Amino acid sequence: MADQGVASSTNFVLNILLARWLLTRDYGAYSVCWSVLLVIAAFHNALILEPMTVVGPSEFGGSRLAAYFMANNRLNGLVSAALAMIALLFGLFYKDAVVRSCLLVLTLCVPGYLLLLTVRRKQYVINQPVRAFQISVIYAILVFTAVSLFRASGQLSAVSGVAAFGVAWFSLAFVRSRADSETVTLKEVAREHWRYGKWLVASAFLAMGASDLQTLLLSMLVDLKAAGALRALMNFVLPLSQLLTVLSVYALPRLSIRAKNWGVQRLLRKGILFPLALTAMSAVYLGTLLLAAPHAEHLLYAGKMTPYIRWIPLLAASAFMAAVGAPFSTLLRAVQNSQHVFLGGVTGTAVGAVCAFLLQRDMGIAGALWSLLAANTASTLVIIGIYLWLLRRGHA
Repeated sequence: MADQGVASSTNFVLNILLARWLLTRDYGAYSVCWSVLLVIAAFHNALILEPMTVVGPSEFGGSRLAAYFMANNRLNGLVSAALAMIALLFGLFYKDAVVRSCLLVLTLCVPGYLLLLTVRRKQYVINQPVRAFQISVIYAILVFTAVSLFRASGQLSAVSGVAAFGVAWFSLAFVRSRADSETVTLKEVAREHWRYGKWLVASAFLAMGASDLQTLLLSMLVDLKAAGALRALMNFVLPLSQLLTVLSVYALPRLSIRAKNWGVQRLLRKGILFPLALTAMSAVYLGTLLLAAPHAEHLLYAGKMTPYIRWIPLLAASAFMAAVGAPFSTLLRAVQNSQHVFLGGVTGTAVGAVCAFLLQRDMGIAGALWSLLAANTASTLVIIGIYLWLLRRGHA
């Protein structure tokens, strides 16, 4: 939990500092790159992280686990190099020159950043969270040192803010992999990862994250300043989103093992406490945000985003809908039903994109937030519908 807290806090604080220190338009350019990085990370999660968390301990456990990680390292290198090309393609064709420069820098940083995510996740699979914590602390120190040096030298910009991700390479300098006498081939690992992750890949391809889609469309349909303001608003609910991710990452391997031992139906029935608890926690967080929004804005942005806080209730509603669906998704992934991610994601993306094209040009940020609420609601309804369908099928 401490590791996930450090990692989540690093991203959160970095976004806050850049929103405060950069012009809103420049922060908008950075936000576009951040959204592209999150899209890339979704593909990486589908092909590497999620299968490693679920398939790794269940299919390659025991004496084969070390050999599995060696093969997974090779697979991760190939996947990361391929995913870096997404940033390159965006960088070649995006209309704004500043965003193009940011994306070209991001291309160089992507492999190191994805390797960092992989090494940290591995520590959870082998039950060494303290080592993951150490890696996260080193990364946080290096990131904030780099950003502080850029600012002190007058070189802080959207481009240098993106370049700070490059320190991920250095944060892994002390990490070593252990060889093993057992043999697990790259082909074997790739086959098992694809078996589990193919629906997640399809989801990442056809179903972009709702907030990232709205940020990218807002930057194209309105302007970078609006995109920056939207991302600054999203920072208010980023801690909740990251906390839900932390709890999901922590619970998923344990739920996967229980699903194998108990069976799918028993896990789905007994596991209902997990989404109920997380939904209640989310309601408390968002209720506090609604009460303290003006104070939170002054604390984070020193009045820079005051014109936009009237949209906090709409933002809270969309975040709550996402929070309701997230723990149900964790249960379904634990029973290796990855199709729900594809179906829920595609539905949310389709609804969000249609609403964005209809609303954003005339309503700007408000249109983006209404689109986000519609997308999250649609996706959550699909996920819960699949959960209920699996329960009924077991009783039939």
